[in-house]
Amino acid sequence: MSQFQSTTDFELKSVKLYPANGDKPLEIKQLVQNIEYVEAVALPYVSATIVIVDSAGLISSLPIMGSEKVIINVKTNARDEVTEYIMRIWKVGNRYTQQNKQAYTLGLVSEEVINNETVRMSAPLVGNPESIAIKLVNELGSTKTIFSESSLFEVKYLPNRERPFDIISKLAGKAVSPQAKYTTETDSKNKNDKRGTAFNKDNKKTSGKRLKGSGGFFFWETNRGYNFFAVDSLCADKDSPLKSKKLETTAWGPYVEKVANQSDGADDRYTILTSQFSSDVDLMTGLRSGRYGTKVVMFNVSTGQYSEYDYLMSEAWENMAHLGGQDGLSSIPLSQRNLEGFPSRVMSMVIDHETWYNEPGPASPEPEDGSKKPSSYADRQKYYAAQATARFKMLTNQQAVIVIPGNAEICAGDKIDIRLVSKVPSSEQKTEPVDTESSGEYLIGEVSHSYDKQAGANGKFTTTLRLMRDSFGMKGKQSAHGSK
Repeated sequence: MSQFQSTTDFELKSVKLYPANGDKPLEIKQLVQNIEYVEAVALPYVSATIVIVDSAGLISSLPIMGSEKVIINVKTNARDEVTEYIMRIWKVGNRYTQQNKQAYTLGLVSEEVINNETVRMSAPLVGNPESIAIKLVNELGSTKTIFSESSLFEVKYLPNRERPFDIISKLAGKAVSPQAKYTTETDSKNKNDKRGTAFNKDNKKTSGKRLKGSGGFFFWETNRGYNFFAVDSLCADKDSPLKSKKLETTAWGPYVEKVANQSDGADDRYTILTSQFSSDVDLMTGLRSGRYGTKVVMFNVSTGQYSEYDYLMSEAWENMAHLGGQDGLSSIPLSQRNLEGFPSRVMSMVIDHETWYNEPGPASPEPEDGSKKPSSYADRQKYYAAQATARFKMLTNQQAVIVIPGNAEICAGDKIDIRLVSKVPSSEQKTEPVDTESSGEYLIGEVSHSYDKQAGANGKFTTTLRLMRDSFGMKGKQSAHGSK
């Protein structure tokens, strides 16, 4: 029989602090009031905070210097196994004294992120972004599992004494999914259409090829290990050709929002305690960030080539995986102009071909430099620079924060299916009790596991999820937010 009576009960089994001088570890669980553990797809490390109430003078007697190892073991109602977190102290903050006690917060991070501050790379890095990412994680002395998918195009990166995590972040933004539809098509028949058109130093047109496909990767850490995957893999359905077979993230749910005093016999562990939508519509931010369209202006310092590329999300929608039920990008009319049909952001870039090119022959796409036609490299760089930027921004189209009964197995990068109660009049709820525009599948962008020892006899364990997705609605149901 379970020792827990509630879905939010937990037991803090141990919190061991390993002194920097090598002495035996200290058990400090009796001093702990609260633990907050955080993962995010935008961060290459995990973090945590521990609130300590100390009457034994621990911070002075050790003393705590920073970099000490802390191992946390927690037993919860959500799983049979004990959940373990192994981290390092990087900060002691918020310290105050009252009578004979003092309280302070221990800031914890992955061991690798501390090592990352002391490692600088100078040797050339050659290979596809995935292989380089794995090499750099190993350079930090990590023994954690690395989950990753391959990426197209080998690069030759010359680091200028950069940190490993900074290099990986740059590579992730330029990496291209191997499941992407890497094809070319000719420009529009419209003579004034300059999308994908390159110009040389004499302002003469040199190329008329355009690309399809999807770029943009996330690199992040969870309690399972490190992850390097394309945005499309994270968003794609289980059987989609855009989903990497190496991706082992979990799809959770459905988690259901319940009306007050409602009892339907469903598993209380899959209840949404609270929900809040931080962003449903933000047209100005979307336009300024290039969410719908971007003009990329590039200059090649080695050849004098000037080029422009207009990237429109509405034209690339079908080449991407989506979380919501929309079958096309929402039309945004303004007078006689559809805003999603025009690039609203201008992004300037200096092309460094040799860094991002590791194939036989010259990196330059110019025939006068020895390049053979057709050369897709320049178009690839222009296309994916704009496409990846827009892809990341599209994930913020709909954002929500939900609180659920604690589930330590949920990780950042997983997907979750939520069901929210319809807010229409009660007469209409009989036909559709679920809010079909806000419910459905989301990507978990951030996870925060909160262990509060002060809340009741068995404490209170809750999980806060920051959710995001690129499209509205539930799959299989017609969405009011756009169609082809």
